[in-house]
Amino acid sequence: MPNKTIIFEDKSVLVVSKPRGLLTVAAKENKKQKNLLDDLKGKYVEERIRLRPVNRIDRDTSGLVIFAKTKEAFENIMKKQRLDKIEKTYFAIVTGILKRKEGDIKIPLPSRENPKVKIPAKTQYTVLREFRIVKAYLIEARITSGKFHQIRKHFRILDHALLMDRDYMERIEYVKYQKIVPYRHFFLHSAEMDFTHPITGKKMHFRAELPEEFAEALKILK
Repeated sequence: MPNKTIIFEDKSVLVVSKPRGLLTVAAKENKKQKNLLDDLKGKYVEERIRLRPVNRIDRDTSGLVIFAKTKEAFENIMKKQRLDKIEKTYFAIVTGILKRKEGDIKIPLPSRENPKVKIPAKTQYTVLREFRIVKAYLIEARITSGKFHQIRKHFRILDHALLMDRDYMERIEYVKYQKIVPYRHFFLHSAEMDFTHPITGKKMHFRAELPEEFAEALKILK
């Protein structure tokens, strides 16, 4: 598994590029699961710094994760997000034939705490590359809401599940793409974030390079 990469760090904020295959934090029901937060903790024990995750991404999603290094920074970020959302840009490979090469998906999604409650969610997308023979696309998706599995669910609702997404692809489609792509995980990468620093108020932009596996999958599809 590739190592995590520190993108930015100061006294208040830590920005890391998480590799695919690693949880952001351990699940409540299994604290022993290997995760990014535990991997980072050791570095800050002597300084008595408690890292607090500002955002989380799925185990098989790679890319940017922000941690607050102080309570003040964390609280400022949480308050600021209500007025000035953190803008996130993802790259994803989706299947099927998209009728529109760009658009907004505005479909409310179930709350993770209470599935009966629907929460507004918006995903803006643009097609960056089309793979006609295999019926797939490289897309750029932009979100500020960040609901649970938002991008994966939004495209699944439109019958365009992410490539090799076991949870949301139809079984027959998954088997078909198995013969094309030698990977058994979906392709979603948190590539960029626009972020207001919680202490200085400075506008910041972070970027994480595309993982080798993702880049290799694009070559195969081409």
